[in-house]
This record gives sequence, C-alpha cells and structure tokens, in this order.
Amino acid sequence: MGKVEIDDRGRITLPSKIREKLLIKSGDKLSIKVNGDNSITIKKSPTKEQIFKELVGCITTPIEEKATPEMIKSIWKQNP
Repeated sequence: MGKVEIDDRGRITLPSKIREKLLIKSGDKLSIKVNGDNSITIKKSPTKEQIFKELVGCITTPIEEKATPEMIKSIWKQNP
C-alpha cells in the first residue's frame, strides 16, 4: 500500500489511506512483531472497551443478568 521513510528519530508515518482503512487515530496503540524473515507486522491493538465487549457473557454471575464491563472489572479485582 505504499512505501514510507524512517526519519532521523527512527519514526515512520503511516499513510493516510492505511490509517483511514484501519480507523487508526492519534493516541491509538499499535503492536509490532519482528518476523523470522526480518519483516515486521504492525497491528492495531484493541481498546479496553473492545476487549470488555468481547468478554461480556463469558462470566456467569449469581444473578441472571448480563455481565457489564464494570462487573467484569470488579470480579477480576476480587480474583487476581
């Protein structure tokens, strides 16, 4: 999807088309992996909210109610 250049501080700028396609905005976290063939993989890290949304329903509660992110946090704090 294009070439980028590394600046004198070791930074790269992702082209706007890539940022738009992946919905990457300022402040988002990315993970970088070095592959065995000396290539790199950059992935957008999920937000805390996205992680909690995926976990909702994984934990059963004594009350027959749908677990919320706040409930999951409190369960994790009680069972480290």
